[in-house]
Amino acid sequence: MRCWFNWLPLNRSLSVSFSLFTSLLTLAPPAVAQSAILQEKLKDFDYWSDLCNLQVEGGKYTEAQPACEAAIVLRPKSAITWAEHSNILLKLKQYPEAIASAEQALKLDPKTSLALTYKCMALAAQKQTEDALDACTEALRRDGNWGRKSPALAWRYRGIILGLAGDYDKAVLAYDRTLLLEPKDSLPLTDRCYALLQLKRPEDALTDCEAALAGNNRWEDKSPALAWAYQGAAHRQLNQLPKAIAAYDRAIQIDPNNAEIWANQGRVLELLDQQTEALTSFNRAIQLKPTYSLALLGRCGMLNKLRQYKDALAACDLAIQGEGTWRELGAVQAWDQRSVALVGAGQAEEGLAAANRATGMKPDFAEAWNNRAVALWYLVKYDDAMQSVNQSIALKPDYAPAWFNQGMIFRSQKAYEAAIASYDQAIRLAPKNPQIWTNRSVALWHLKRFPEAVRSADSAILLDSKLFQGWYNRAVSLSAMNNNQDALLSYDRALAINPKSTDAMTGKGIAIAKLAEASGKPNIEKNTAAIAILQESLQLNANQPLAKMTLDSLMKVNAEAMASAAAKKSEANQENQPINNNSPQFQLPPFNPSPSKP
Repeated sequence: MRCWFNWLPLNRSLSVSFSLFTSLLTLAPPAVAQSAILQEKLKDFDYWSDLCNLQVEGGKYTEAQPACEAAIVLRPKSAITWAEHSNILLKLKQYPEAIASAEQALKLDPKTSLALTYKCMALAAQKQTEDALDACTEALRRDGNWGRKSPALAWRYRGIILGLAGDYDKAVLAYDRTLLLEPKDSLPLTDRCYALLQLKRPEDALTDCEAALAGNNRWEDKSPALAWAYQGAAHRQLNQLPKAIAAYDRAIQIDPNNAEIWANQGRVLELLDQQTEALTSFNRAIQLKPTYSLALLGRCGMLNKLRQYKDALAACDLAIQGEGTWRELGAVQAWDQRSVALVGAGQAEEGLAAANRATGMKPDFAEAWNNRAVALWYLVKYDDAMQSVNQSIALKPDYAPAWFNQGMIFRSQKAYEAAIASYDQAIRLAPKNPQIWTNRSVALWHLKRFPEAVRSADSAILLDSKLFQGWYNRAVSLSAMNNNQDALLSYDRALAINPKSTDAMTGKGIAIAKLAEASGKPNIEKNTAAIAILQESLQLNANQPLAKMTLDSLMKVNAEAMASAAAKKSEANQENQPINNNSPQFQLPPFNPSPSKP
């Protein structure tokens, strides 16, 4: 026994198992028959070896370790047993010890390819990529003793290592060799699916992931959730977003505690513009992994879209302080979204500083230059804002928000024709964005092209029937055309969406007053209705100038009309002349939403 112990590797767990095993062997023979059977088993190499393998197959690696080490004590020169011992240590993430056991197997038999393969896997786990690849290559070159495995294992890990190095073309070839040996093996099919995703071959990836789910169902420490998640990624690449959501749902059903799957589902929901649902997915990912930068960034972006800027800022700050898993562009996106949150919270100077940080980190990031332009627009630095948005357009000519913001800057400089040209370009790129159509109606209104302004507002309303700005701008443009009846209907629709809008209330009051005026004679009833609406508007906002001016005028008109009516009663033959000189001649400006922020 001592001679065995002298050349065992320095592994505390193996020493403990050895001591336990030798103490069992030297127990005094008990008087019962069972003890004799036990002692026979303790001396039976095949018993311990089989027990070790059975527990490994069942994923019980902690229990497998002492059984395997008992087999080693009984047959210390069995290279394949040392190799199996290496595998157990590998599964227990004891990588240096796994390498030591693999080396011991190779000392006993240099053609133990299985030991080289496990050494390859342990080196890969320690990110020693080149050495790992050499070990797997050598295992295949020697093609010796594979124990209960086959060369497919080395081919698979060769593919995994090549993938870690970013060489996905060669990784796919390695997986092809794996699948020649084990065509229905679920794990290499899933690995190949992932490599194909990295090569932007989503159709082929889908084929492999579907084959993995229909395969031999051998997942080891993984699960079918992985194949479903990769299917979701493939559908996303194909822009089949509802199918992507369905695949992620299946993955979550299998593995509900996987933060990465929740975060990836959130990203697809974000693309579908389902902000609340996306926020739910990102929040779940954060619950599972509180420092998950990617999920925190997603939460920040969704809260920005929902205009919850204070909470968005907190999420972006946590993302920057997080564990460092990002989207394709890295931390620059967190600084970019941080600028959006700060500007939205009314801190434009701080927002500009964050945008400057983002453009400094990645000067070719078009979205950051666009958001920098927004911060400058809020700071009324229109020339600088124009330079910034033009840089965004130069970097990404098909980026609709930049063209939209260019239009906003032109409008702020009263260059309305140029603004319309920019809005038209934005519409060509994003025809279903109602905000662009709404802002286009503003520029047309300023140019007194009122019928076109109405049509532009109509286009916005067709895209979003609950868009307050669309109904309000339609009403203002109709009022400018003296179509007050239709204007009144549009004001009512706007107020149904935002009952507290003093501008819409004032516009409605003016429209009613103009309808009264159009009758050709004082209409005390309609003027009284208009007065009531204008008074309600002033209760909400005492500083609404048009409401106050119109109210004063209407009250004077009504007072004169009532005086005229009283005089008519006393002078039956006197003609009652219409009073037009004091009628309201005011026009509300249209509503233009804020600049576009991704």
